[in-house]
Amino acid sequence: MSETKNKGHKPDILKLIRRIINKNREIILTTFLIFMIILVTTIEVRIDKLELQIGEHMTEATANNERLLKKLENLAEEIKLYRQVKIDREQFTEIYMQLQELTGMISNEAKREFYITKMVKIISQNNTALESKTIYEIAKTTYEEAIKYNFNPLLITAIIKIESNFEPKAISDSYAYGLCQVRRFIAPELAENIGIKWDGAEKTLFDPIKNIKIGVYYLSMLNRDFNDLNTAIIAYNNGPYNIQERLTNNQELNHNYVNRVLDYYANLRGFSLEEIQNEIKSTD
Repeated sequence: MSETKNKGHKPDILKLIRRIINKNREIILTTFLIFMIILVTTIEVRIDKLELQIGEHMTEATANNERLLKKLENLAEEIKLYRQVKIDREQFTEIYMQLQELTGMISNEAKREFYITKMVKIISQNNTALESKTIYEIAKTTYEEAIKYNFNPLLITAIIKIESNFEPKAISDSYAYGLCQVRRFIAPELAENIGIKWDGAEKTLFDPIKNIKIGVYYLSMLNRDFNDLNTAIIAYNNGPYNIQERLTNNQELNHNYVNRVLDYYANLRGFSLEEIQNEIKSTD
C-alpha cells in the first residue's frame, strides 16, 4: 500500500471506527481486541487501532491516576516512533500487552502466556546452557509463585537475574544456593513452612522449582514484616536482622542492591527507574 493511498483513506476509517464505537462501545471494544490479536494481518492497520484505543484511555484517565496517564502517553509516543520504521510482530505484541495490563483489560490466560513467554526469552538469553524444558519450568514457576504472593512476575525475574543470573547451581560465599540464592541456614524452616521436604541444601535448593518457591515465599514474609517492598528486597539480600538493627538505630540502608534489581525490573517493564519506585511506593 502506497503512502499516498494511506493518507487518503486513514481519516475516513478512523471516523467510521469512532462512530461505531460510540454506538455500541462494549461489544465493539471486545470485537476490536479479538480482531487486534487474531485477525488483523497488517501492522499499519493494527497501529491505527491501537492509537485510537490509547487515545480513548487517555481521555478516561483522571488526575488520580497520573502514573497510568504518563505510561499511556509514553506508549502513544512509542507508537508514533514505530510509524517511522518497520515494526515486527514481537515488538507490537509487547506494546499491546503493556497497554492491556495497564488498563486491566487483559485476561488471566493471556497474561499468563505473555509473562511466561517473555520470561522464557529472558532466561534463554542469560543462560544458554539450560535445556528448553528447564527454562520453561523456571518461567512457569516464577509466574505462578509471583502471582500467588501478589508480586509482578518480572520483579521476581529481576531478583533471580541479579542473584544468580539464572544459574540453578550457583553458590555464594555466604552459602546462598540456587536461582534465588536462598541461604542454607534459613532454608529448612522456609521449606517446611510451605510443605517442601528438606533433603539437604544441594538436593533441595539446586532444584529450580523448589528454590523459586522457597525464595518467593521468603520475599513475601519480608514484605509482610517490613511492610515496604524496597526494604524487603534489601533485607532479602542483606538479611532481615541486619536491616532491622539499622532501622532501629535510625541508620541509612544501602540501596545499591535494590536499585540494581529495580533498574533491571524497570527495563523489563519498559518503565524508568523513577516510575517503578513510585509504583512500589503507591502499593505499600
